[in-house]
Amino acid sequence: MVGNLVRVQHELAETRADLKAVERENLHFTVKFLGEVPEGIVEEVDARLRGLAPAAFEVVVRGVGAFPDPRRPRVVWAGVSRESQPAIEGAASAYAGALEGLGRPEDHGFHAHITLARVRSPANADRLASFIGRNGLRDLGRTMVTRLKLKSSVLSPTGPSYTDLREYALA
Repeated sequence: MVGNLVRVQHELAETRADLKAVERENLHFTVKFLGEVPEGIVEEVDARLRGLAPAAFEVVVRGVGAFPDPRRPRVVWAGVSRESQPAIEGAASAYAGALEGLGRPEDHGFHAHITLARVRSPANADRLASFIGRNGLRDLGRTMVTRLKLKSSVLSPTGPSYTDLREYALA
């Protein structure tokens, strides 16, 4: 499945849109974004998540889209099939519920996706929008979700740098 995502990233580059692709090793689903948190928060997050063990599940990755929309994209993503949404939304809800009150409040609902690229400027936005339109239902493969990782993300001018802080197995 990751190979399919990388293939899409190469095809996105062929649109000549001004994009920064997410590195292969950093492709992931985000369950909850906490934002900037104080140093000591990791232990509290760990305590809240340690006892959870939703069941592992399979996800069908399908479709290419953009936030906020294909005509004004800031992020290009791979989505989740309709049949996979209940499982991933259930797990995300369990983890987000356990983290209630920590981190940045959600300003929008959960939308399961894997970020493929970030848009740096509107250059060739029409070609990018056309690509997204043609690939909105593209099947990108399947993957088993068997663990959750608590990650630290540090932004820099060259992009985010991720560090795994904790890992939690799904049952």
